[in-house]
Amino acid sequence: MTRVIVAEDDPLARRILVRMLKADYTVHAFGDGDAAFRHFVDHGAEIILTDLQMPKMTGLELLARARELRPEVTVLIITGHSSIDGAVSAIKRGAYDYIAKPFDPDDVLLRLQRAVRERTIEAKVRLYEHERALERATHVPLTRDPGMLKVLELARKVGRTHSTVLIQGETGVGKELVARVIHESSPRREHAFVAVNCGAIAGGVLESELFGHEKGAFTGAIGRRIGYFEIAHQGTLLLDEIGTSDQAFQVKLLRVLQDRLIYRVGGTSAVPVDARVIAATNADLDKQAREGAFRSDLYYRLSVVTLRVPPLRDRPGDIRLLAEHFVRKYRSINPAVTGITAEGLSVLEDYSYPGNVRELENIVERAMILEQTERLGAESLLVGSGADRSGSEPVDATTDDEEPLAIDEAEKAHILRVLEKCGGRKLDAARLLGINKTTLWRKMKRYRLDGTDDA
Repeated sequence: MTRVIVAEDDPLARRILVRMLKADYTVHAFGDGDAAFRHFVDHGAEIILTDLQMPKMTGLELLARARELRPEVTVLIITGHSSIDGAVSAIKRGAYDYIAKPFDPDDVLLRLQRAVRERTIEAKVRLYEHERALERATHVPLTRDPGMLKVLELARKVGRTHSTVLIQGETGVGKELVARVIHESSPRREHAFVAVNCGAIAGGVLESELFGHEKGAFTGAIGRRIGYFEIAHQGTLLLDEIGTSDQAFQVKLLRVLQDRLIYRVGGTSAVPVDARVIAATNADLDKQAREGAFRSDLYYRLSVVTLRVPPLRDRPGDIRLLAEHFVRKYRSINPAVTGITAEGLSVLEDYSYPGNVRELENIVERAMILEQTERLGAESLLVGSGADRSGSEPVDATTDDEEPLAIDEAEKAHILRVLEKCGGRKLDAARLLGINKTTLWRKMKRYRLDGTDDA
C-alpha cells in the first residue's frame, strides 16, 4: 500500500485528511514539518502531503530536504488562498501539485490517485531504461584481444552512419553481438533490432518473412502479415547467413536496398521502409560473388563496410574471461559454483573451439549442471565428453585386454554421473553430453556400463 506522510499543524484538518486517506493508503500524520521529516528519514514514504506554513520547518523546507534525500518522492502542497503564490513557488521547486484550503475531499483523493498513477508510470519507465541499459551491457562482447577490440571500435564508428555492413566470421563467433554493438551505437538504438537467420528459412518462405504478405497471397495466408523489414522500420535488420539465400531472393533484396520500398507478397502497393541492413555470413561471399554463386551487385551493396570477427582460437586470452562470464551467467543452475579451478582453466585454454564462443558457452553450461563442488574442475569440463582437443571423435586407445588410460577413467565417471542425473535415460544423457545416442551406446559398451532405460 502506498505510504503517505501528512504534515499539517491544524489538528482538525490533519484528522480529516487521515480519515479520508486511511482506507486506501498507509498514513502517518504529524503536526510540524520537523517531525514529518524525521519520520521520512527513518521510514520513507512515496507521497508527502504538507501544509505550506508550519512551525519548526515550513512546507518549502520539507519539500527541499525530502527531495534532496530521495528525489523520487512526490510532494503535494496544502495552502490557503492567500498563499497561492507560495504554492506556485513550491511547484517550481519540484512539488507535484498544490491543494487549496478549504479542500474538497474528492479533489484531494483525485489528485493523490493521479500522483500514484504517474509514479507507477515513471517507475515503469525507469525499469525499462534500466533493462535497456542492462541489455546493452550484456550484448557487448567480452574481450581483451587487440584484434577483437579493433573490430568493436570500428563497429561503434560505423554505427553512427547509415551504411550497410557485412560481418564475416565462423559460426558461433559472435557476429550477432557485433551487429548489436553497431545498432546500440547508432541513432536507431531506441528502435527495434531484428535478427533473422536466413539459413533457417526455406527460400520460398524467406520473401514472405521479410517483406510480409497480403491476405490470400498463397494457401494458408488467412490475413495480412507484416514482414521483418516493416517491424525493423527506423531500426536495424540483421540478415544472418545471407550467403544461403537463393538468387531470386537476392534480386528482390537488392531492389529494396536501392529503393527503400518493399512489396508484400501478393500485394501491388509499395511500402516505404527505413531499416538499416546488416548482413552476416560464415561463408566467403567475395569468392562466391566471383564464382557467380552470389550476386556480385548485391555483395558490393552489402559490403560498404566489412567487419571480420576473429575466431576464438585466435584470441586465446579471451577464453578465461568468457568462461568466468558464463559461470556467472549460469549461476542460477548451480548457485554453489563460484568459479573454475586452475586445472579446469587449463583444459579450456588447451582446446581449439571449432564452435567458437557458442561452444565454450555450451561447455560451461553443461559443467554447471554436473559440478558438485564450488569450482568447475577439469573432469566436469571435458569437451564433448572426452572428445580430443582437435574436436574430433576420440580414437580408442585401449582394447578390452588393456588397462584404460586416465582420460578414459575420467570419461567413464563423467558418463556415469550424467546417466545418474538423467535417471538412466540414454537419449537425455546423450543430449546433455553433446553426442548422439549411438556414440553413447558404443561408449557404454566399451566401459561395460548398464543403462536403465533406452528412452
